[in-house]
Amino acid sequence: MPVLELLVGGVLLGGLYALMACGLNLIFGVMRVVNFAHGEFMAVGALATVSLVGGMHLPFVAALVIVPLLTAALGLLFQLVILRRLVDGPMIMSLLATFAFSTILVNLSILIWGGGYRGLPDVLGGSVQMLGVNVSLSRLVAFAGAMAVSLGVWWFLTATRFGRAIRSVAQAPELATISGISIERMRTFTFALGSAMAGLAGVLLAPAFASDPQLGSRFLIKAFAVIIVGGMGSYPGAMMAAILLGIVEVFGSYVVGPVIGSALLFLIMLAVLLVRPRGLLGVGMRV
Repeated sequence: MPVLELLVGGVLLGGLYALMACGLNLIFGVMRVVNFAHGEFMAVGALATVSLVGGMHLPFVAALVIVPLLTAALGLLFQLVILRRLVDGPMIMSLLATFAFSTILVNLSILIWGGGYRGLPDVLGGSVQMLGVNVSLSRLVAFAGAMAVSLGVWWFLTATRFGRAIRSVAQAPELATISGISIERMRTFTFALGSAMAGLAGVLLAPAFASDPQLGSRFLIKAFAVIIVGGMGSYPGAMMAAILLGIVEVFGSYVVGPVIGSALLFLIMLAVLLVRPRGLLGVGMRV
């Protein structure tokens, strides 16, 4: 068994899961909203990247800037028009709203890009040697970009005044209001930031994986597994669990096949729910 090669592959895959899950967890931690449209923001980001780079021949670096801004604007529009009216109501209302929006995005994506698979096989092609293992350049760039952004957002939340204001809204909204922090402003910014992170995940994913309008749902369910294992609302927990589950999936796929390998993620999720319902690093709702 090529243990080192599988380990590297699992870590690289986990990096993408981390970026996806951290954006989802950030929105939940601040807004208490389970965003079912998060995966569709990633799918839109991946397909838009294919159009910009493969169709319009823009450099891939341009897509790294344009697409997250596009998905942030899309998330901002959804937050301002619909979600802000529901976020303080029963959680089922916002959950149904995000599920409806995800369905709308899937169908709009099919209308725009069709139902087939699209990719960027000529972008970031080739491989590099790492620890004696050939590593796909596209997956290496995706991992590096995903981890840089995930750690950067974590630093922003813990080391800046605005980031601490976001965390205060997540942990004690009443005290944040008394302190003069605008909860509405923090929620709007958070949803836009989470949407941008999903869009960036789509950009980084486009050269390494074939993309289609249903891509988001396949990654979203794994992102849910990541944040449940790591702890709902725990940003460090999501990052740790993403790497762990990426390694488990890659090793499981090699040993017992891709179907069972993916199922192992959810077996781990069920085990964590039974033994430690708050997750590995969850000690309450926080970011």
